[in-house]
Amino acid sequence: MKIKQQTVFNQDAKACVTILVNAFPERFGKTAAREMILSFIRGENLLYVAIDQDEIIGFAGALKRQYSTAYELHMMVIKPAHRFRGVGTRLLDILEDKLRARKVLTMFLGSDDEGCKTSLSQTNLYENTLDKLATIEAIGHPFLFYQKQGYKVVGVLPDAHGEGRPDILMAKRL
Repeated sequence: MKIKQQTVFNQDAKACVTILVNAFPERFGKTAAREMILSFIRGENLLYVAIDQDEIIGFAGALKRQYSTAYELHMMVIKPAHRFRGVGTRLLDILEDKLRARKVLTMFLGSDDEGCKTSLSQTNLYENTLDKLATIEAIGHPFLFYQKQGYKVVGVLPDAHGEGRPDILMAKRL
């Protein structure tokens, strides 16, 4: 498997659009997915693709936000057949290395709990928020992957995806 940076909208970027639409059909049509991928190749943003036997199997995109020393890992998507094989770890490692070279101090992300796979879902997060964050539990939720990569839970946005479906905010010092 190899990882390469995308800086133009080409066949590889078009493959990322397809991966995104297939992964989140309820959130992305082809036009919205194309706009999302284009956002990663504009300005100081980053898009890296994972390639296995000449097939794009996943991607990760980071956006420079208003902060001068922080980027948001806005999206990482791996085709289902290639998950749990180190692809996400490789993509994340390369993104972090590139950002360190740019003197970026922090990478942050929001790990959606739309599927109600953590103890933060279906609860009132406006009460005892810090206690609930300190004792978060999950089964099969992506936030567990990010924890293994050294990301820490730094907050939560209650009801971000509807009532009882929060966004778990995570960050890592690079």
